[in-house]
Formats: sequence, C-alpha cells, structure tokens
Amino acid sequence: MLFKKRISLLITILFVAVAGRAQYNCATLCVLARLDSIRQSPSVSQYFSSIYFDVVESAIPYLSKADTNVQCMMDRMEKRFADYFFRSAEAYQEKNAVSPEWETYYADTNAPTLRYILYGINAHINGDIWQALTTEFSLEEIRQLKPLYFSYNKKLLKSYDDIYESALDSSHTIKWLHTASFGFDRLYGKMMLGKWRKRQVELAELYFTNKSLFEKKLVKTRRKMDHLNKLIRKNI
Repeated sequence: MLFKKRISLLITILFVAVAGRAQYNCATLCVLARLDSIRQSPSVSQYFSSIYFDVVESAIPYLSKADTNVQCMMDRMEKRFADYFFRSAEAYQEKNAVSPEWETYYADTNAPTLRYILYGINAHINGDIWQALTTEFSLEEIRQLKPLYFSYNKKLLKSYDDIYESALDSSHTIKWLHTASFGFDRLYGKMMLGKWRKRQVELAELYFTNKSLFEKKLVKTRRKMDHLNKLIRKNI
C-alpha cells in the first residue's frame, strides 16, 4: 500500500512538471522520491525531510518558467544541495559522524518537531548552500544562476509563512514574540531568510575570487550558525 502511494505521488508530480512544461531531468524527481522515503521513516531526519519535500515539490511549476539552460542548472543545484542533507541522514542511521553543519540537529535527542525543523533550516541554508554551489558550478555559472536564485526568494517566502503558522500553533514563545513585536517578528524572519541566502552566494563567489576573505567570512558564518542553534534550543 505504501509503495502504491509513493508511485501515485510521483505520477502526480510528473504530471505537474509536464503540464507546466518543465524541462527537468530525473534528478529533481529522484530527490523528491528520496525525501518522501525519509519523511515516512522513523528516523529524526523525517522532520526536516517533510518540510524539505514540500519546498522542492512546490518549486517545480515555479522554476518551469525559467530558461531551459537555467532550469537544467537549478536541477543540478537541487541534486547537489540535497546530497548534503542525505549524507548526514545516512551517516546518522549508520552511526557514523555527520557533517559539522548537521551535528546539532542529530545531537539534540527527543527535541520537539519545530526545533528539528529550525535546526535543519539553519544547517541547510547557512551551512550547505555555498558548498553545493562551489562543488557543482564554476564562478561563471554561479553568476549566471544568480538572477533566478534570488527571484526564487519570493517562492520560499510562501514556505516560510507555512512554517511560521505552524510555529505559532505549537510554541508559546513564538506566540509571545509575535504579540510583543506586533507581528514584526514574521517580517524580520523573512528579511533574515533573504540575507542568509545572499550571504551564501557571496561566500561561493569569494571561494573562487578571494580565498583569504572567504575563510574569514566562513568562520563568522559558522559562529552565527552556532549562536542561532543555541537560541533555538533555548527558546523552542
């Protein structure tokens, strides 16, 4: 029965891709299938995998409007980007060391679902994007990809709103902060999401153009990641 549901899900996704005239190869669909498997598993990886699946699935119609060449690049990016999460998920299951970016996620046992999701967002956005960009693309390709990368921020804001609404329902701290800030906390979170993604592209470009400055900014970024993880653990 579970197998039939997964096949049905993939058929639906394929239909959406064709209907939207997306030029995706099988890479993004394979990412979705793998995320679907993880989100239905008993592993703690299921919590981040669930929200990650929704984001990737919703991106297909949006990115189908892009130039064919850029679509292909985004498909490459999606596969490479997801690999960083998959590696840590597999390492955890096999009781091996996970990447430093994902250590906090897997070290905090029995955390509430929202905390796992926030840990995962921090690790994947602030820790994995620059690595995916520099591993998969040349400097010229990264610069070619930038316009669509940044325009995609608008689509991600919808996913952010969904996560935020879930947080309001499940966290007294978030409810208090929302009330005390007259709702500004939601806007601030959106601003930070854009800032984090912009910083990752800057890191990727510096990786190719100025290694010394890249190393300095990477150290600062990792400190901010650690600080954010501490805030998440303390307040969620």
